[in-house]
Amino acid sequence: MHIQLKGQVKQLLKDRDDNNQYHDLLLIHEQDSIQLKARTRGKFRKNPENCGLPPLLLNFPKSAIPKQSVFAKQDKLKLVLPCQQGNYVVREYVAYKAYEIVAPVAFQTRLVHITPDDEALSGKNKQPLTGFLIEADEALAKRVGCMPMKDAKLTAISTQAESYFTMVLFQYMIGNTDWSVDFEHNILLIGKPAERPIVVPFDFDQSGLVDAPYAVPSPELPIQSVQDRLYRGVCHPEWPVFMKVAKRFLEKEVAIRAIFANAEGVDGSFKKMTSQYLDVFFEELRSEKNVAAIFASNCNAEQKKLIKNFVY
Repeated sequence: MHIQLKGQVKQLLKDRDDNNQYHDLLLIHEQDSIQLKARTRGKFRKNPENCGLPPLLLNFPKSAIPKQSVFAKQDKLKLVLPCQQGNYVVREYVAYKAYEIVAPVAFQTRLVHITPDDEALSGKNKQPLTGFLIEADEALAKRVGCMPMKDAKLTAISTQAESYFTMVLFQYMIGNTDWSVDFEHNILLIGKPAERPIVVPFDFDQSGLVDAPYAVPSPELPIQSVQDRLYRGVCHPEWPVFMKVAKRFLEKEVAIRAIFANAEGVDGSFKKMTSQYLDVFFEELRSEKNVAAIFASNCNAEQKKLIKNFVY
């Protein structure tokens, strides 16, 4: 998708304070010209010391959008812009598409080429940008008949087991440790009354698979690089559900590899690295001994014994 952004683009990109405001923008796509408001969003990537361009939140008008428009019935959309030079934003987009393959519930995304106002950017950045759109939290929840659960203060075991295991196994596959269910960090919880909430992850730019130049693991973790995998899941009592999810990953291996191998807008070295990175993951997942050793590493001796007996 190709879009143009006109209006207060320069002021918008500079407005990164905690009390940042909405700015008027005109979004042009094919025959559509939509007047909307936008503001910067996020934490790490919103900081100008970390990223040249911040992520945006696009707030669409309640009316005046043509019914035939691709943006019809949209309320809000997140727009991820390139943080630094390179194709890292496309790599992250591909990670989102890979999660859609293995997860029953995932954020929908769409790659976009953006032409901003001529005065908004300068120098090397004065050219069309590549980014991607992400559906809003409320839109995702509504699409699957749920509601967002903000500040739920739940533990991992309190969430729906299948969605939790899908999330943690995917995070391990792409080498991402920048998340937390307990603190709802890069995690959305959605649910229905009297049911355990579904876990939906987002923000994969700190993963080893994306390998962004600014990505570093937390100093509290026993790894030196984001490309060093570390399983951060809890010792969950519903181990049979984990094995069901692991089997799904193996069944989807060809499709997962294809989404990276056929990705457009990334270089050959990324595709080669991704292929090798996935080799290790799937080899571990096919080894019953490794499954128990890696994914039950946070369990005590008695729990590990039960898991080992189940695996073998």
